[in-house]
Amino acid sequence: MFTTRSECILTIMMTEMTSPTRQTAEQRRNAVLDIAIRHFARGGVVGTATEAISREAGISHPYLFKLFGSKKALFLAAYDRACAHIDAVLMRAADEHPGRPLDVIGAAIASLRGDRDVMLMLLQGYSAAADDDIRAAIRERERAYMAELRAIGLSDDELRRWQADSLLVMIGIAIDMPELLP
Repeated sequence: MFTTRSECILTIMMTEMTSPTRQTAEQRRNAVLDIAIRHFARGGVVGTATEAISREAGISHPYLFKLFGSKKALFLAAYDRACAHIDAVLMRAADEHPGRPLDVIGAAIASLRGDRDVMLMLLQGYSAAADDDIRAAIRERERAYMAELRAIGLSDDELRRWQADSLLVMIGIAIDMPELLP
């Protein structure tokens, strides 16, 4: 193949310069989850092909299952990542509006308007709650979320209002109906 040692070395050097940087396992997992959120947001747990996720992520289908174990575990990890994004938005808003929980809600909702896939992922989680494992995981996530909201100072009445407004925002974003958004 190579006629000289120099050609071989030059080919290796060029390959190293053009090869993408290897991702850490955590970076790869996060990239797969971002792709999975997009796919599950549109197709749900039943209608999403894990082959499409692995293909877009540039990994083998068996490696996808090595990372997550099962389609359900991948769905729940994607759901959890979507929730973590919302948690980060909420905590950032809480830092910007200390002691003013209703301002936190408004700022968080405004920040989430462009996150359609995240909102659809949450709605897909709720619609998949007929599955016992998914329902249990989402219920625990919701309880933790409610505890975070109480920790920033929301009363029970404000918490119920936040939950109602959040669902309305999710629906408004999902169906592209801005008049539903506060």
